[in-house]
Amino acid sequence: MTTRATVLFVDDDRDFLESKRLFLEARGYRVLTAESPDEALRLLETETPAIIFLDLMMEHVDDGFRLAYRIGKDERLGHIPLVMLSGVAAETGRRFDGEAGGLREWSRLARFLDKPVTGRQVLAVIEQLAATEPAAMRPAV
Repeated sequence: MTTRATVLFVDDDRDFLESKRLFLEARGYRVLTAESPDEALRLLETETPAIIFLDLMMEHVDDGFRLAYRIGKDERLGHIPLVMLSGVAAETGRRFDGEAGGLREWSRLARFLDKPVTGRQVLAVIEQLAATEPAAMRPAV
């Protein structure tokens, strides 16, 4: 099977990371995972994924925002589409759309998904982004 694009997931939920990794690898994607923003930044020193899925809240309530900001301001990484994930809606009944705090202005926030999110939902987002940004979704050489 030909390897498709590389996808990075950043989330402090190991089960979530493993389930998405297995689902996407079975479909030919190369999947990187990080359990913290620091681990993600270390990975991003040597890797340039086509898309990054990141949890809004990890150890700290603003971890996802801080990581999105760092990625968005980085000259090498700022072009990478970001998909923010959060269980906030399920817990509070309030939906977050990424407009707060200017997130869309200083990052490439492509989508916001409410958790729980299935592998099929993740795959649909990847395929939608591949259709709108085909160059970004090519496998790294």
